[in-house]
Amino acid sequence: MRVVNHEANLSTQDLVKLAVQADELGYDFYYIPEHYLNAVHGPNYNVADAWITAALASLNTKNIKIVAAVQPGFKLPAVIAKLSANIQNQLSNGRFALSGIAGWWKLEVESYGDVWLPHSDRYARLEEYIDVIKGLWTVEDFNYVGKYYNIAGGILTDKPTPTPPIFIAGESDRAIDLAARQGDYLFINADEPEKTAALVQKVKRLASDRYGRQIKVAMSAFAIVREHTSQAEARLEAIYRSANQQQIKYFQEQIDPNVVAHNKLDIKQTIEANLGLSAQLVGDRYTILNRLKEYEAVGVDLIVLKFESMLEDTIRFHELVISKYTQQNILIPL
Repeated sequence: MRVVNHEANLSTQDLVKLAVQADELGYDFYYIPEHYLNAVHGPNYNVADAWITAALASLNTKNIKIVAAVQPGFKLPAVIAKLSANIQNQLSNGRFALSGIAGWWKLEVESYGDVWLPHSDRYARLEEYIDVIKGLWTVEDFNYVGKYYNIAGGILTDKPTPTPPIFIAGESDRAIDLAARQGDYLFINADEPEKTAALVQKVKRLASDRYGRQIKVAMSAFAIVREHTSQAEARLEAIYRSANQQQIKYFQEQIDPNVVAHNKLDIKQTIEANLGLSAQLVGDRYTILNRLKEYEAVGVDLIVLKFESMLEDTIRFHELVISKYTQQNILIPL
């Protein structure tokens, strides 16, 4: 959270500990975002490496699926194809998934030697990126000619088994089309159920009608659950009172205005990095359960949960909510 005196940044060891805890509690997925600069508190704060974390989390867990995000420009797609295959086959025993993100932070991109592209070009490159990865995963002697990537006789001897699912992050028309064509999940930011329903219907209809395939939708959400709703609401108000206005203003200015999420940038949303408070998962177990069922009813298949205190609140949410929820595979921690 972008608050004054925020919790210390989680180290790689902390993130692996969280993965182990989530695995033991019975969560379904563990999502690891890829950033080279800290996208919550700003570039002056450290951030753990996503792929080192994914490898260690895979090695130290038994059942939970490990999802690692990747941004084109920092690693070649063939390298990610091989890393993914190694994690899938050698470390996770078939529990790995990949999340493709086009990127939104110019400073991060240029600080690590990549070229900042316009929004539509970033998704065009991501499309080629996923094409190359899936090609190397599934085709012998793979060849590819594109605008951004060329592969001649590509070799990946240890192909991942099973083929990892792919998440595509975004809400623009380019993101939705790419997810419908190549993704297993469209990964979106939180919003009200009515607005979320429109996105869900759009991508699922497009996947079916244009590409003859099925797709699921995952949504990022921030949750505060307590024994009583008044306690959860009081905690939320305390968070708002401690908002770090300087950090929030910084990221409001940093987000590419062509990104759909840029249109949702008020303090009550950007205090959390992925606009997760828009889901309104704040209250007692019954309030949370009813809200989750609203999202399930409009077609959301997975919810990626974030908490104020990841280690403590992952346990609390499981005890108060998940243990009472009758449907499986809708709740996953981030």
